[in-house]
Amino acid sequence: MKPLIRLKILVLFLILAGTRTGFAQRFDSHDKIYFADSVKTIKVWTYVEGDKSFRHYQEAINSTTVALNKKGYLVDIIAFETGKGIPAQIWENNIISELKNGEAFLEISTQIKKYDKRDRVNPSETMIRDEKGRDIFAQDWHGISDSVQTSYSCKAFSRLFVNRKIPSRNSFVPVYSKTRKLESGDIYFAVASTLSDIPGSKHPAITTTLSDTIRNNKIPIEISLFGGYTFPSKMDILEESGSTSLYTAKFSGNLQYGLEIGFGITKSIDINIQYRRLGTVVDVNTPIQEKTGSLTINQNYMLAGTNFNFRVSKVISPYAGICLGALNMVPADNYFRDVWYFIIGVQGGTKFYISRRIGLRLQAEALYQMHPQKAPFLYSDDATHNTPVDAMSHMLQFGLSAGFILRLGN
Repeated sequence: MKPLIRLKILVLFLILAGTRTGFAQRFDSHDKIYFADSVKTIKVWTYVEGDKSFRHYQEAINSTTVALNKKGYLVDIIAFETGKGIPAQIWENNIISELKNGEAFLEISTQIKKYDKRDRVNPSETMIRDEKGRDIFAQDWHGISDSVQTSYSCKAFSRLFVNRKIPSRNSFVPVYSKTRKLESGDIYFAVASTLSDIPGSKHPAITTTLSDTIRNNKIPIEISLFGGYTFPSKMDILEESGSTSLYTAKFSGNLQYGLEIGFGITKSIDINIQYRRLGTVVDVNTPIQEKTGSLTINQNYMLAGTNFNFRVSKVISPYAGICLGALNMVPADNYFRDVWYFIIGVQGGTKFYISRRIGLRLQAEALYQMHPQKAPFLYSDDATHNTPVDAMSHMLQFGLSAGFILRLGN
């Protein structure tokens, strides 16, 4: 009998190997090379296992789209419609048999369960709507109070098909499959885990950006520390000493530094808030103020704005934007009062991402300080410095800066 048993085991093994059926499986070498080299689009069908209406979780679609896009594949979400007189299995077989060159079919069955911690014997299950709006399976809650501690579990099962149209291969047998079970309701992660061993495309049909859709809608944040140089500028002024002659306040060029925080609202648009500081030496050539010599004025900029990003690659991202805010000018001499002006500006530059979290940026900017004629510029409550100087023109400032970028979020 022993030889007969061994023969049966051998025959069973050869049958399983020939039909390539079984549990979770990896690509063989030929399928992996073929898939990475030829597939461009993956048709995706995801559904809730056990749901007769074949509904799906949006989290599963989001997870699949992000994972496959990162690998370079286009994603085509398809759905089985009930009530058309065709079984789901026949519909799926038709999809597989009609796959063209460069296409693959991915079936993902998912399920989320909610259960209580109370010991119960063979509790029945029913589908309910949870607090996130998902249709999940739960134990029969009849007679169970809200105070009973509950827990979640979930699973995802992915199967990948290609139609190579060669006699030796059965298109209805998956080239890859994987299951993931979790003791939580995180179906997004469960689905992503089942797709982890799908090879990346050698000829990507899509290029993802550093601002990929963030899971749970978390906004990515970029913190930039920067420093640079602001070029000399000048402004028309008037000394209130009975003269109507215009004079000039000349601002020397100097180093500037600051901090900017950017919030990624979409793939291309960031909202920024910024503080920068610039200390300049100012020469005022009015008859009275000129006698006191040069004056140091610290300029504090509080700005908010938006940038539009041109994501040309994962590494390089040129951008351009506008900003507006307030400028606080603070003379270093205590007897002068500080003044506030309105600021509007434009900026443009390029970001270079060294890694997912770290980058560098180069930027050029132009800031235009605006105020009405005879706006206060230099004035004092001190009796010996009580001849005010008013601003009579707007002032344009140009600058260059470089910075270090730290990225937070996914």
